[in-house]
Amino acid sequence: MVGTWLDPQKPAPPLPASSDQPAADGPEVRPALYVLPDALAGSPHAGSRCVDCHEDAANLPHAAKLQKATCATSCHADAATSYAASTHREAMDQGNPLAPTCASCHGGHEMLKVTDRHSAQFGLNSLFLCGDCHKQHVATATDQDPSGRIAHYMDSAHARAVTKAGLPMAATCADCHTAHGVRPSSDPTSSVHRSNIPETCGRCHVGVAETYATSVHGMKRAESNGKTAVCTDCHTAHQITLASTPTFVQDVIAECGECHDSPDANGDRVGTYYQTYHESYHGQVARLGGQRAAKCSDCHGSHDILPLKDPKSRVSAVNRVETCRACHPGANENFAEFDPHANYKDAKNYPVLYGVWLYFMIVMSAVFTFFGLHTILWFVRSMIERRRHGPQLPHGHASTAIRRFDTLDRINHAFVALTFFGLTATGIPLVFNDQSWARVVASLMGGIEAAGLWHRMFAVLLIGNFVLHFLGLARRFLTRKVSWKEWLFGPASLLPRWKDVTDCLGMLGWFIRGRSRPRLDRWTYWEKFDYWAEVGGSVIIGGSGLLLWFPELASRIMPGWAFNIAMVVHGYEALLAICFIFTIHFFNAHMRPGTFPVDEVIFTGSMPEKELKEQRPAEYHRLLATGELESLRVPAPDPKRKPVILVVAIVSVAFGLLLLAFILIGGLS
Repeated sequence: MVGTWLDPQKPAPPLPASSDQPAADGPEVRPALYVLPDALAGSPHAGSRCVDCHEDAANLPHAAKLQKATCATSCHADAATSYAASTHREAMDQGNPLAPTCASCHGGHEMLKVTDRHSAQFGLNSLFLCGDCHKQHVATATDQDPSGRIAHYMDSAHARAVTKAGLPMAATCADCHTAHGVRPSSDPTSSVHRSNIPETCGRCHVGVAETYATSVHGMKRAESNGKTAVCTDCHTAHQITLASTPTFVQDVIAECGECHDSPDANGDRVGTYYQTYHESYHGQVARLGGQRAAKCSDCHGSHDILPLKDPKSRVSAVNRVETCRACHPGANENFAEFDPHANYKDAKNYPVLYGVWLYFMIVMSAVFTFFGLHTILWFVRSMIERRRHGPQLPHGHASTAIRRFDTLDRINHAFVALTFFGLTATGIPLVFNDQSWARVVASLMGGIEAAGLWHRMFAVLLIGNFVLHFLGLARRFLTRKVSWKEWLFGPASLLPRWKDVTDCLGMLGWFIRGRSRPRLDRWTYWEKFDYWAEVGGSVIIGGSGLLLWFPELASRIMPGWAFNIAMVVHGYEALLAICFIFTIHFFNAHMRPGTFPVDEVIFTGSMPEKELKEQRPAEYHRLLATGELESLRVPAPDPKRKPVILVVAIVSVAFGLLLLAFILIGGLS
């Protein structure tokens, strides 16, 4: 009979006389089988008879419990055939209580048309129908996080188009997995198997599918010679985000790296492009969250990627300049010669770059081997002398001291220290961009773009201080009281002399055998090395930095491959300077016995006369013999300034050692 569940708003029709009903004065009871005629009013089955679906109800009176509706044999043979081969039917055959049936998805008598806004299968509703069921699934070997997968989809661009924008045509579960023939993605017949993904996505993204088919990925897919990228490799399956979001732009680099992170079976260098991209400025900035740096798709395209040798490729020789101009409006043919994937460790393909890198390896090894041993031997000899003769006592406070540095010297040193710390802190996150601490350091400066601005500001200060220093030298040269030869090559000059060689050998003799220390003059050999390393390093780092700062301007007179050299030079020269200053120089100026915790002379500009006589006897006796010593005598520094000097020195050393620790962590990992 036609009816419905008990509805208190509607009067119950009279029961047939043959029914087993209670007495007239007893409570009225409706059987559960009772269905009202209007139950099918809005259903696509409104014109159907009960026996069209319930064939076993043809003979009356029918059984109290009818068989399930025979949707397959009556009207929906095609859908039934698809369902019979689906993973849903397999689940039902295995007795899974969550296995869907026709009625559990479409409803029973109250079924609505799929196009009805209130239907469970309508575009705005179907994702909830599938999601509510799949969230209840337990983890399996092939689906270890069912609820997480649903959560990912609900946060995707597809689901948000439904739930936020109210677009019924946005992709829901059935659009990708089909409605009835759902199969696991590992099944080659499944609509979401990777071999079928482009066609499945292409049903909605028609134009993109056409472009993809003509790309290098699409053409390789058309062949039968191996795996290539399909839509889900780059966009994922469920957690799809808008391609314009910063998150997607960052993630797509990693997606490219899934395939392009090592040479292929034929040794094709295209496979190494992911690695070399991250070693480039573009890759360094991008990994630290930079939004302006070029990503893979900015140069190669996204769906329209073509082989490098294809004239239509964005990075072909024909189109490369225009591609560069998308970010660098002033790019020209020279500029486009820059190789964003150059590998300085590849001697075969980049011999010049390899030579530059090898030069730095040799220089860095030589410098740190010599001065590392020099520092260790000095420390050991100092400990031996301390044990023999006791700790070196302070010289006490005299009323006068001997001036060694004027105001300009101390200003120069202060700016060198400030700019050096600033350039190091803003530069090393790029070099070690894969380290978590690098992202923290960059974020503390306001992000990598802000860190770049700080880096350039410190560079300007360094150049300004460099110019100021040499103007001061020019003034001293013009006001000198000795001949130009004496000024350039005399004992007070910073230019290397043969005495520096003998002093070095003498110090090594003292370190190893305890011989007498050499009679040092105004500038020691290690101080001259410090000075010329700083001057030469500033020229090298500054010059290469300017090329990288103004590449469009520089490309008017220089080929683009010079920027590749500049990147290697800038990075390794800076690394050499940083490690030397924060180890060897810090030991000489702050940590060696006799100066710990700080050599105050660069802060006060003067040193006690007794200390000058002990540490630099050649200079002391020369000044005494020429009568210059009295002209250099100045009032001794105020002892009250010492705590301030100590704080500045300790903070500076601590900051430098912290940066050095970051570098060591990055280098070791």
